[in-house]
Amino acid sequence: MHDLLLISDLHLGSHLKPRLRGEEVHLASRIEEEFPRFIDHHLQLAEARGVGWQMVVNGDFIDFWNVVLDEREDEDSEALAVRRLHAVLDAHPAVEDSLARFLEAGHGVAFVTGNHDAELLYGGVRRAMVERIEGAMSSEEGDASITRTGTVRLDMMRAGKIRFVRWFLREPGGAWIEHGHKFDPSCATPAALSPTRGGALVQTVAEVATRSFANVMPEIDYDAPDKFSGFDYARWALARGWRFVVRVILLYLRMVGRILGLWVGGRVDAEGQAVHDEQLGRIAANAGLQMSALAALENMAPPPAAVTVGGLVKLTALDHVLMMLTPIVVSVVFALMRWVPLWAGLPLAVIIGGAGIAFQRRGRQRRDVARDMLNVAAGVGQATGVPLVLMGHSHHGELERRGDVVYANSGSWLDGSHLYVERDPQTQRLIRVELRQWRNGGVRCLDAMTVLQPDIPVDAAAAVRADTALESAADGDASGAFVRT
Repeated sequence: MHDLLLISDLHLGSHLKPRLRGEEVHLASRIEEEFPRFIDHHLQLAEARGVGWQMVVNGDFIDFWNVVLDEREDEDSEALAVRRLHAVLDAHPAVEDSLARFLEAGHGVAFVTGNHDAELLYGGVRRAMVERIEGAMSSEEGDASITRTGTVRLDMMRAGKIRFVRWFLREPGGAWIEHGHKFDPSCATPAALSPTRGGALVQTVAEVATRSFANVMPEIDYDAPDKFSGFDYARWALARGWRFVVRVILLYLRMVGRILGLWVGGRVDAEGQAVHDEQLGRIAANAGLQMSALAALENMAPPPAAVTVGGLVKLTALDHVLMMLTPIVVSVVFALMRWVPLWAGLPLAVIIGGAGIAFQRRGRQRRDVARDMLNVAAGVGQATGVPLVLMGHSHHGELERRGDVVYANSGSWLDGSHLYVERDPQTQRLIRVELRQWRNGGVRCLDAMTVLQPDIPVDAAAAVRADTALESAADGDASGAFVRT
C-alpha cells in the first residue's frame, strides 16, 4: 500500500477546437512543460524516501466535450471517442511520456471517470489509452485491467499498471474517492451505471450546452458556464454588436431545443434501470458495502437536470425568457385588438417582465457546486463508513472537517492544486491529508488535517491545520512552505 497522490481536472484537449477562447490560462498554457516536472518531482521524492505512489487521476483528465473533430460517415460514437483520445495525446506527448515514466518506476495510476471524460467507459477508449501509455496489450489483458463492476478497492491496485474506475475507489475504514459530478444536476445522468443507450453515451445537460453553444462561441471564457449569469451573457453579447447578439440568440435557441430534446428522450427505460440496479448490487457486494449505503448516496444526489422540467428551465434561463416575453406578447395582442396602443403597452410590458425576472432572482440561490459538494461530504463519509472523502469536479481546492469526516477536494491541476494523503508505515492506515499547490518547480502545502480513524477518540484527535511548513509561512518565511526534496 502506498501514499496517495490525487490530481483532477486537467481537461487535456480543451484547446482542440476551431477557435481558442481563453482556455490557455494558469498552467494550461505550459502543461507540456509543467506536468512532466510535477511527475519527475514526485518520482525523485519517492526514490529519496524509498516509498511508492498510488496516483489517482480523479476525473476530467481528458476533456472530450471540447475536442472538436470532423465527424466521419458511418463512424459510431465509440470510434469517434477513440479518435478524440488520440488527438489529445498527440497534442500532449510530454504528458503521455511522463505517465509512462511514472508507471515504469513501479507506481500505479487509477483513472476515475469524470463528466468530461465519460468516454473512458468505452472499452475501445480504455484499451487505446493503455496501449499508448502502458504498452501493447491483448484485449483480454485490457479487460482484466478494467473493473467490470464500477468499483476498485485501493488495496487491489497493482504497481506499474493503469486502472480505470467507473464510479468510486474505496478503502474500507479509510477513504472514499469519486469525481463528484453526480452531486451536480447539470452534469449527472439518470441510471448512471447504465451509461449507454443504443451504443452511445447518455449526454448531460452541461455537455449538450457545451457542444452546441460554448464550442461555437468565439471569445468566451472556458469557465463561463460556471461563473456567468444570464445578465453576464447579455452584457458579453451586447459588447460585440447587434449582429453578434442575433447569432447568440439563434445558437441559444438551438441549444434550448437540443436540451429539451434530451429531456423528452431522457427518461430512463425499464431495461436501463434494470441494468443500473443490477450493477448497483454487484458494486455493493464487491465493495463490502450494504445496498442501503449506495442507496443513501443516490438519495443524497439531486435529480439530474435532464429529467426535471424545473431543472431544465432554470439552467437554460427559460423562466427569465418566458417572464419577459409573456407580457410583451400580451401587449402586442392587445395592440392588434386595438385595446391598448402599442406605444403604451410595450414599455409597460417590458417593465412588468423586468420586475418579474427580478422577483424570480430574489428567491434563487446562485449555483455553487463547491458549496453543494461540501454539504454532502459528511453524509457520504457516514454512509460509506470512512473518515476521509476525496473529490474533484468543482475546480475549488479545499479541506474541511464536518463532524468526524474530513472532506478534501483536489481542485484543478491547472491551478496547481492537488492532494497528498499519507499512510502510517506501520499500520498502513491513512493518517493525514494535505492540500498542496504546484508552483515554480516546488510543492507548497496550503492546508493539512489529521484523519480521525475509527479507533481514535474524537476528543483526542483534533484537526491539524498548521504543520511546520504552514507555521513558517505564517511567520513570513514563505519558502518554508515549499517541499522540494
